[in-house]
Amino acid sequence: MKKLLRGRLGALLAAAVTVSMLTACASGLDSPGSGAAPFVPPAAAAAPGETIPEATVKAGFSPYGDELLGIAGVTRGYFDQVGISIDPAPHGAQTDLIGSLTPLINQQIEVGSGYLSAIPPQLDNVDDVVGFGISDVFYGYRILAPAGKYKTLDQIMKSGHSYEEAVSIVLDQVKGHDVILRQGVAPTFYNLITGTAGGSMTDWNVQYLGNPDIVRAAQSGQADFVSPTGAVEIVRLQMDGWEPLIDLRQVIDNMPAADTVSLRSTFSGYLTTTGYAEKNWDTLLRFTSVVYRLIDDMKADPVGTAKDFVDYVNSYTGSALTAEELAATFDGLYALRDFESAATFYDNGDDTFNFQKVAGAQIAELAAQKVIGEGHRADQFSIAGHIYHALADYRAKADTALAAAPDSELTRAAKAQYDARNYLDAYRMAAAANDAS
Repeated sequence: MKKLLRGRLGALLAAAVTVSMLTACASGLDSPGSGAAPFVPPAAAAAPGETIPEATVKAGFSPYGDELLGIAGVTRGYFDQVGISIDPAPHGAQTDLIGSLTPLINQQIEVGSGYLSAIPPQLDNVDDVVGFGISDVFYGYRILAPAGKYKTLDQIMKSGHSYEEAVSIVLDQVKGHDVILRQGVAPTFYNLITGTAGGSMTDWNVQYLGNPDIVRAAQSGQADFVSPTGAVEIVRLQMDGWEPLIDLRQVIDNMPAADTVSLRSTFSGYLTTTGYAEKNWDTLLRFTSVVYRLIDDMKADPVGTAKDFVDYVNSYTGSALTAEELAATFDGLYALRDFESAATFYDNGDDTFNFQKVAGAQIAELAAQKVIGEGHRADQFSIAGHIYHALADYRAKADTALAAAPDSELTRAAKAQYDARNYLDAYRMAAAANDAS
């Protein structure tokens, strides 16, 4: 049974292991580390127009809660409203791009939801798969315990202890006890917190189980300390009376950025190829506008939005979530980035999740570990900053054009597209309204 969300670092390691399998699909790197030329987006603005061009997109969505948010865009007709028809209808292909990039490489799909940080381990062999949008970051790692039975990091820090002191106090409660972790999980998070406390994972009696089995073991009293990495399982336990003693967000917020770079490489979003982007730039802008519109919806009405894709999530993943439970995964586990806050990904070098900084450090770390060669760059596997800046530029152009546009049906249509985050066609229609006046 496919799980709604796997451990993201585990997926990254799995991708690294399978790098050699993709060599035959490489798009022509002369040598490891040589890299492709930086992607150059179109320089000219789109021409004014009264209608939105139609485009059919071969799309695939991966079987995880945040990766399936786009299905709500199908249900709500948002893709139709920007001229995009999803192929195969109605929901696209079921392709797990977190597990394998092959569906993009072999052109089974043209765009798909996935995990941008799964691309870098394959940069020696794959130089044309890129992320074009970032929707959220994942904060899933945590140690759960029965609520109220143990002191949490928040409680200890509020009593006046430093972060380092609080971590030691929290983990002193765990030392010598059974701790159930997900089978195959990367130990980065656990090594970091135990090291902060001056110990190691050998201080625990560690058992490994699959995510669903962790829930059953916790509910049957087999251990008080568990750490599933699946959103479904985390939410299930927290709704069932468990709470995090310490979680990834607290670690990232309190530790030096240099110490948490691997943990911050948790970008979820949308992938394509450079070839597709070069030929279908405006379609990617419209597709991304739908994603930002859905993020607005999820923030404004999480349960109502979840209702529009929870049935598909359950049928695809074999889960049995309610809309409330699915919505809960976007409250602390998936940290959505709306259009305004997304600017920090690309423009604020001091931001914890600044893409260039985090991705660059991830690449350097992979190169140091000899997973990939030297000389790769973050811009090899992401054009998301170009997409975001293009949308921001069209928003500015639309603001100017709408301010001058006459009161007309076309101007109202432009304003509707603007409100739906489709700044490209908001500008095109407003400019056409001005030309007609």
